[in-house]
Amino acid sequence: MTGFVLRRVAGTVPVLIMTSVLVFLLMRMLPGDPITLILGESQADLGAAQIAAMRHQYGLDQPIYLQYLAWAGRTLAGDFGRSALSHQPVWDVLAPRILPTLQIGLIAWLLAVLCAIPLGAVSARAPGSWQDWLGTVVTMTGAAMPYFLIGGVLIFLLALRWGWLPASGYVPLTEAPWQSLRSTVLPAITLSLSLAAVLARQARSSFADVLQRAHVRTARAKGLTERQVMLRHVMRNGMLPIVTILGVQLGTLFSGAVVIETVFAIPGIGRLLVDAILGRDYPVVQAVVLLISVAVVFANLAVDVVYGLLDPRTRQG
Repeated sequence: MTGFVLRRVAGTVPVLIMTSVLVFLLMRMLPGDPITLILGESQADLGAAQIAAMRHQYGLDQPIYLQYLAWAGRTLAGDFGRSALSHQPVWDVLAPRILPTLQIGLIAWLLAVLCAIPLGAVSARAPGSWQDWLGTVVTMTGAAMPYFLIGGVLIFLLALRWGWLPASGYVPLTEAPWQSLRSTVLPAITLSLSLAAVLARQARSSFADVLQRAHVRTARAKGLTERQVMLRHVMRNGMLPIVTILGVQLGTLFSGAVVIETVFAIPGIGRLLVDAILGRDYPVVQAVVLLISVAVVFANLAVDVVYGLLDPRTRQG
């Protein structure tokens, strides 16, 4: 198992390098001059020689590959540059925004798993029944509704009409844990519905396929209850496609956070990305996109490792 994990970790290195190259090049292709963004209105008071000196100071007069190597070296050291808007180090701007997004994403992921897998199992055990029909309607509705519509309905019902939860804002987890959880419930539910819909349909398909296999019929013939058959034989063998969906959907969690954090006024990474794009703050945009890309790469690494635990055959070769 150790060799399998080490091979998977080594395989992520070229992926991370290629990801960093793409992020760097995409930021360089965006319109606008970084020096113009840094100087702002003070550019009119500087001459061409001073602007050229600043361009040399930031290394923008060097070939593109040297710029990438310099940027990659600073990034590995934890230096993402300075924000063009606030002139603060990018990491100081980014670090406080990680916890709200991470908290909402983990709660949404947990809610989706806890709801989708039992729903998929019930539908798979009774295909064509009213439970299967109801599960199909619920999952299709969750998949079809956009985030802003779900969020608006939840705000109106749970926050404004009934007053159960706050409509917007965020309380740091370190200051008031209970209030922090209450402030993230609505965004997490909104984010989890789309993921739960996809997971439930995949779980139903996967579990229904395993239920038709010979070893399940043998387990039933031995006298095992339906609960024991589902837990011991169906769940374990049917989880591989579901694990894949969980890894792939991490990118959806981050993309959904862009909309949800704007709707619920959450000071997270998604809202920071929107503000940075609107303000043309390219260093912050570059750091956020790189962080999300690296998170997705490591999520796929985790999926590979879980695959090895669930199915020993994947560790061969």
